[in-house]
Amino acid sequence: MTTTPPESSTPDGDSAAVAAANAGARAKVLAWARRSIDLIPTSWLLTAGGAALLATTALFGGLQAAAVDPLPELAAGDTFSGSDLEMTVVGVELRSDRGNAYVYPDEEKNERVLVVTVDVVNTFPTPRMSVSGGKNPPVIDGIRVDGIDEPASVSRADDGLGSPMLQPDVPARLLVAWIVGPDDFHDGEEITLTLPDSTHYVGKSVMRGDYWDEVRIGATVTTTIQEVTTP
Repeated sequence: MTTTPPESSTPDGDSAAVAAANAGARAKVLAWARRSIDLIPTSWLLTAGGAALLATTALFGGLQAAAVDPLPELAAGDTFSGSDLEMTVVGVELRSDRGNAYVYPDEEKNERVLVVTVDVVNTFPTPRMSVSGGKNPPVIDGIRVDGIDEPASVSRADDGLGSPMLQPDVPARLLVAWIVGPDDFHDGEEITLTLPDSTHYVGKSVMRGDYWDEVRIGATVTTTIQEVTTP
């Protein structure tokens, strides 16, 4: 007697049925989630989003900008450290002669010399120039007087050597000078100076070696001009 066995499901048929069932279940879950979100008032969602934003902002320091330290306001005799230099303004003189300043006033035009005497110590471990030129120098020629746009000339107070080298940890008294008109400044006038600060970098590719960049005002010095008459 010949018997025909009953038909059985193939593995492929079983897999297709399971996949269809899973897809149907996922569709039901997604539909339920959409309906649930639609039931939540929009204002609640905005409030929740705002709370999350504020929490994140608070974590990183709040909405307000970080506080910026005010510039030090100094007087003659106070020392400021910036650009790896210690700078102490001793005084400001208004002269009719150049003395040891590295400038040459025109006597026929009655030009005068405004001289800032500053004691400087190079705190960097290698020698450095006291001047670097350019529009915004980071060293001694970066000292500015309010009302004068021109860069200063720098010389040693003892021998008048211009643009001197600063040796490490060796104090040097320098003259920072400008030629001014006969009526630009007066004896007893209060003036404000700015001292430079900058960030030290070490160049390793295009620029090599030590250099100072990101020049900025490090401190202000307020003092009074003393007129020096030629005997």
